[in-house]
Amino acid sequence: MFKITILYGAIREGRLSIRAARAVDRVLRASGKAEVTFIDIKDYNLPLMENRLKDMKDPIPDVVKVGEMIAGADGIVFVTPEYNNSYSGAMKNTVDYYTKEWSKKPIGIVCASDGWQAGTNASNLLQLLILAINAFPMPTKLLVPELDKTFDEEGNPQDEKIARRLDRFVREFLWFVEAISTQKQKEQ
Repeated sequence: MFKITILYGAIREGRLSIRAARAVDRVLRASGKAEVTFIDIKDYNLPLMENRLKDMKDPIPDVVKVGEMIAGADGIVFVTPEYNNSYSGAMKNTVDYYTKEWSKKPIGIVCASDGWQAGTNASNLLQLLILAINAFPMPTKLLVPELDKTFDEEGNPQDEKIARRLDRFVREFLWFVEAISTQKQKEQ
């Protein structure tokens, strides 16, 4: 059983991308191969980053807690809406607090929008960010268009096409996590 952390990075009112995060959470849990921790950064006190966790003399408890959940994960899924052709500022702020917690982590990308482009630009920028933090971005991404029509509020797919894409993403992600975890174990 793999320890998977979903990092959900939208904090604004009326956020629709939570539907995609719930969908990934549901399918990961149903796989029987994942113990899932869901981090909704709206639920944590993560002010604008002034110091990385490793450099804080008296760290904020929520910064420590989120860092522990990231560090303890075998794999992570980033879920974010696309804002102005990029991922959310709240997601970037959260990522910037941590350094060694990301090292060699396999990370899946889920981007969503209420339009038809499905977070394509945000997903490409997230791949660059993941490489910069010394982690591994999974090549297969889950891009979700028209969130109000794609998933209901609980994250249930509203058509067979998105259900198949979601299942494929989760299967690929679990394979990716297993491959990297196996190699990391050989190095120990």
